[in-house]
Parts: sequence; structure tokens; C-alpha cells
Amino acid sequence: MIVHWTETLFKENPELFVGAFEERIEVAHEEIVGLLNCLAEQGFQPKRVLDLNCGIGRHSVELARRNIEVLGTDISANYIAVARERAKEEKVLARFRVADMRHIASELEDEELFDGIICLWTSFGFYDDDTNVSVLNQCLPLVKKGGFFALEIINRDWIIQNFQEQGFTRWRDWIVLEERTFNAVNSRSYNTWTFLKQKSKKTYVLDKVINFDHCIWSLHELVCLLGKAGWCFKSAYPGFSPGAIELEDTPSCLSEEILQSRMLLVIGYRPEGVQ
Repeated sequence: MIVHWTETLFKENPELFVGAFEERIEVAHEEIVGLLNCLAEQGFQPKRVLDLNCGIGRHSVELARRNIEVLGTDISANYIAVARERAKEEKVLARFRVADMRHIASELEDEELFDGIICLWTSFGFYDDDTNVSVLNQCLPLVKKGGFFALEIINRDWIIQNFQEQGFTRWRDWIVLEERTFNAVNSRSYNTWTFLKQKSKKTYVLDKVINFDHCIWSLHELVCLLGKAGWCFKSAYPGFSPGAIELEDTPSCLSEEILQSRMLLVIGYRPEGVQ
């Protein structure tokens, strides 16, 4: 049986990526302020939200601070445990459940309907085309009619113009060497991450090598993807990558900034007639 890379990385080796979440905790406040501003501009004032693929719950905690009832889900039991502990430490009422987005409808069938769903920081596109559409389609019955789906994901147009075959990242006591290939035919990014663990001040040793791939989309492709899954497109904004926009701004979906932004925030809604 072939194990999908999401299970290898997030379930079997969660410690490899947790540092990436932790280093972005401090910007979660600004990201949620920006997100709620965009949602409000489109007429959404959510009281109950699903944070799909929530990681360690950095956005869930920020939503809960604003008295929004939030459920965070993730495939990683380790990340959910960390998220619960963070919510406890921050003294906010956020709930968390281990759930695989590929089966999200059945795994949350006991939940009351949400006002909307958020899926941020390119936490989508991990699977094949049919599965990606299925995930979006399964989310439809989880929200009230007229409810929203807010997806933030890396912008294919930006990748084409700024693609780098190699790079590295450092977080906590890890150095991650990144090798990337982009296939323009199927619009997938193929990556090899080599994790080097720090053992002393100047010594790092090879720990793990993880291969993974994910799909990326341009704005018009995301609009089509939402439509294929049963959602109606509402609006789009630049995403929340550092320096992309001032997060207080909410430019219209016709803005040139969107096409040039590293990240895209696309908002769809559940039409009234969908069962």
C-alpha cells in the first residue's frame, strides 16, 4: 500500500514541519484581521467557522479570541494536540478534531452547519485533481446555504515568474534544503525537502528526506475549480504573504495587485439551490 506524502510528513514525522507553523504564529493576528475584513466586505459576518487543515491552530485561536465559534481539523494528531494546548494556554474556546480532508463530510457529519470554512496558507491541492474537487464538494453540505469557503493558496502566475529550483529554510533546530520542479502541463510543483537536524552549534546531520507534490492554480483556474465543486465565486484578494499588501486594504478583485501577488485569497459561497 502506497502511503501518501501528507501522511508521511504530517502524521509520521510531524516534528519536521511544526517549526514552520510556530514561526508564523506572530503574524496570525494580522492574517485573521485581513481575512475578516475581506469577508465583511463581501457581506459575511461569521459566528461559526471550520478551519480546515488548521495545523497547530494558529488561525483557530485568533478566531476564538474574537468570540467566533471555531472547529479546527487536521490529519495530524500531533498538531491537533499542540493546537488544543495552545488554546488552553491562551484561554480561548476553540475545538479541534483529527480529520482527513479527503473524508471531511463523513468525519464531520455530526457537526452543526458552519457559517463558512477557511483553508489558509496553501493547505490545499495536495491530492490528484478528482480528490481536490471532491474535498471542495464535500465541504458544501457542511456550511449553511449562502455560507462561504475562503481559500488562500500560492498563485500559479507568481510561481511562473519567480520560480526558483533550489532554496533553503531554517526554523528552530532544523535546516531544510529545498529542491523544486514545476510541471507546467499538469500544474504541479514537485519538491524534495532534505531535513538536517542541529546536534551542536556547528553540526547538522541528515535526518529525513521527504518528497511531495501539490497542485497550484491561477485565479481563473481557481474560479473554475470552485464552480466544478458546486461553489459560486464571490471575490478574490491578494493573500497574506509578508509584504504582499497592507492587510487593512481590501482591493477589488479587478486589482492588478491580485495577479502579481504571491498568494491568492479566493472566496466562494454555497448557492441557495444546492442540497
